Amino acid sequence: MRKINTLIQGVWAIPCVFIIRLLRPIILIRIGTFFSGRIGHFVIDSGMQWAERQNHNHRIIDLYWLEEPISNKQWATMVCRNFLVFSWVSHLGRWNRLIPGGKANYRPSSVTGTRDINGIMENYNIQFDFLPEEMDKGRLWLKEQGWKEGQKFVCLQVRDSAYLGFEEWHAQYDWNYHSYRDSDIDTYNLAIRWLADQGVWVLRMGKSVNKRVSIKHPRVIDYPFHPEKNDFLDVWLFANCDLCISTGSGLDAISDVYRRPILFLNCLPLNNMVSWSNSINYPKHLKWSDSDNFLTLEEHLEHGYNYTKDYEESGIDVIDLTSDEITSVVQECWARLEDTFMETDDDTNQQNQFWKTMRESSLFKKQHDFIHPKARLASTFLRNNPNFL
Repeated sequence: MRKINTLIQGVWAIPCVFIIRLLRPIILIRIGTFFSGRIGHFVIDSGMQWAERQNHNHRIIDLYWLEEPISNKQWATMVCRNFLVFSWVSHLGRWNRLIPGGKANYRPSSVTGTRDINGIMENYNIQFDFLPEEMDKGRLWLKEQGWKEGQKFVCLQVRDSAYLGFEEWHAQYDWNYHSYRDSDIDTYNLAIRWLADQGVWVLRMGKSVNKRVSIKHPRVIDYPFHPEKNDFLDVWLFANCDLCISTGSGLDAISDVYRRPILFLNCLPLNNMVSWSNSINYPKHLKWSDSDNFLTLEEHLEHGYNYTKDYEESGIDVIDLTSDEITSVVQECWARLEDTFMETDDDTNQQNQFWKTMRESSLFKKQHDFIHPKARLASTFLRNNPNFL
């Protein structure tokens, strides 16, 4: 049926494709889409392209369509509000691919693997604007929870085995291949309570999670179980939070695009760290299974796998952070935001050594280039792991 529809639509799409190609010397019309089925890719790729357009050649026009399924309808609305997005463009895209010679008219969703290695978002610092009524809507919801204007709030995203199981098309796949990325929300309880006791609101985020937060506190909201959870709030909260704490999964990309500070916890592999943003990183530990020795930085980079089985086959145990470790780095991150963190000379020297080793890695140029001045490996991590460097 799809082939028949493609042929039918080709009656008008094929002539349009040739006209678009003939116009290249005058104006370049590019055709593309976004990986809209996964929120992280959808957000970062469109966010980077939007920032990049501020330095756009006016002889270029980009046309888009969005493919189903859509991971977040609010983000799709904002993309359609800011880009030229039309459903009929998909037919142009299909025929442009089928007819040889259309590479120049193809607009890829990402040319850097959904990584802002050129620092586009930081250099241009342009984001999708919320409408005034959307800003009012987000603030009103927070106020209905008890939040008061001016109070700070944190979005906490902890990935577990329920991740990607909430959509029917996701459920047909076995996502255990990256189970090394999962964490237990219970290990975050001490940090959650510490933040709440400082007067900070903590919103535990996520569309689908296994366990509820066991902390009972008036400033702690277990959002995945909230009856008013919706796509709009998913986007608005991450875009407007004072801090995003994440294990590295999808929605934190919204905070990244909106240039919110991010604390990445229990994140692997280390070479994939978000280096183009104001981010603090405290990775899971890697330990050789046949000894008590933890992997050094150079060994982390050598054995930075994306599949659980690769760690197992290499004789490496992946060890989650303890509650105390999580709490200590949350305290460090908050102190840095409040400009009260006491950085020692040893901290500075270790940080410089960390980046020196990272830059000397053969993988570095592929994954990194622009380094945000506030991107760092947590000082608490380096203090607690003196043999890491």
